[in-house]
Amino acid sequence: MNIAINARVLNERQGGPSRYTLNIIRELASIDKRNRYHILMYGAPDFDFSLPANFTVRVVRLRSKLFFDYVYVPLFSWMNRIDIFFFPKNTFSPLVRGKKIPVYHDLVYFENFGFREFKFFDNLHHKIMIPVAARFSYMDLTVSDFTASRMRELLGIKPEKIRVIKEGVGHVFKKITDTAALSRVIQKYDLKRPFLFYAGSLSPRKNIIKLLRAFLKIMNIVPHNLYFTGADSWLDGEVHRMIVKDGLSDRIMTLGFISDPDLAAVYNLAECYLYPSLYEGFGLPILEAQACGCPVITSNASSCPEVAGKGALYVDPHDEDDIAAAVLRIIKDKELRQKIVKEGFENCRKYTWRKTARQILNLFQELHDENSC
Repeated sequence: MNIAINARVLNERQGGPSRYTLNIIRELASIDKRNRYHILMYGAPDFDFSLPANFTVRVVRLRSKLFFDYVYVPLFSWMNRIDIFFFPKNTFSPLVRGKKIPVYHDLVYFENFGFREFKFFDNLHHKIMIPVAARFSYMDLTVSDFTASRMRELLGIKPEKIRVIKEGVGHVFKKITDTAALSRVIQKYDLKRPFLFYAGSLSPRKNIIKLLRAFLKIMNIVPHNLYFTGADSWLDGEVHRMIVKDGLSDRIMTLGFISDPDLAAVYNLAECYLYPSLYEGFGLPILEAQACGCPVITSNASSCPEVAGKGALYVDPHDEDDIAAAVLRIIKDKELRQKIVKEGFENCRKYTWRKTARQILNLFQELHDENSC
């Protein structure tokens, strides 16, 4: 097979689709030495792993993402006679050659939340092109049963055209027993223990304002600080303004973007991971926290219960009192904390990137074999 992957997302910013794309490439490179792969990017890759001879990275330095997606990618597909084209971030030109497989991480663009989750042109582009992708795709891939249900309801995609292949958790996320390594991370980020933790963007659907209001209710009862980490995100100014306005700057700190090894250490050091998101297509940080032995508090909405299983304490994301009460329970109830950690370890064992990549490779083979029948 001649397979192409649009890996442009790796040149943009860290986040769920970027992490997904990187891990799929890593694992496919490890398990498939037979098929030919073309990895398309518009900037030099920063892989921390080597690629075998059947993988080629094509770097075309174009300033325009639209030109890359809608002119260069289709031309490349025809010039290189691509059999299967894999799009880890859902949109593509209908002119692309081969069997097109987009991945839908969520359908937040089509949900009615009453707030602007994305910039205007980003929102407009996806609202136009995601239905086009669904119309011209050969198979529609998604990462959760929840998102599959939204694809059927919001886009009218037929069930037989949808394939659910769930995400994995990286090997770096694990229980760390090296106290010296943990101490280095404490010093590097000037962490004060005990602390609560959130990793991810501060965009509106992550529900950070409700989380801050919940923390305000208990901050005089518990000694914990609250740490955020993640890159700058759309409309995160409201979060930063609230931290200053309510005098929380000495108890709530943002660490910015940190590397995965450091992130794993912070999960290990935290007393609790907070993820009261309003909407998730999957919710990968839940698994990362579970793999590190950090008890998870998460939302009872969207895909969060599907991903977390029994390894989390669930809250109503719209109820700040419920979030505050859950944090107090985790802090005060050692037995509950241990139970959630144990269930979390059991749950995250079901999710590996190797399993995800193998299922994707099997899908490629299945679709290719249809031509031989």
